[in-house]
Amino acid sequence: MKKYILLMLFCLTLILSACSHGEEDTREYSGIIGDGKTLGYEYTVKKEQNKFSWKVGYIGNISIIEESAANQEDLVNFMNAVNDSKLALVKLIVSVSYFLIVIITTLILYKKNRKVLKDGGIIITILAGIAIYIAFKESLNLISSLQDAKYYYLILVK
Repeated sequence: MKKYILLMLFCLTLILSACSHGEEDTREYSGIIGDGKTLGYEYTVKKEQNKFSWKVGYIGNISIIEESAANQEDLVNFMNAVNDSKLALVKLIVSVSYFLIVIITTLILYKKNRKVLKDGGIIITILAGIAIYIAFKESLNLISSLQDAKYYYLILVK
């Protein structure tokens, strides 16, 4: 029993030391804060002293923009649109891959044993339908996100 108590106290001490914050570095951070890229659109956020500069681009046309109160919302919206389109693209690729796996598995089952395919036809149809639905939904999300990215890019580089 004493061993368990000592082990629990040791773990608690270890957790508290990992979670405690010592003296934080008072110097300002300078460097790249974040970046993203998808289907030609890209951004990089850089902090130098207390100023933020953004590098936004589309297919090699890069513009460097200093963040101000007037353009801050457009810059954040551009960043969100690029990130959303990247996420939608990944989901689209995964759902199409899933659909292809279902189709290939169905073809293999059809060639080996037609009875298994007849019994599981409804399940296979449901799985394929889910994959098609997700792919369709994500393709619409991708189109919408890319249109948003284009809109905010054109506003920022005008």
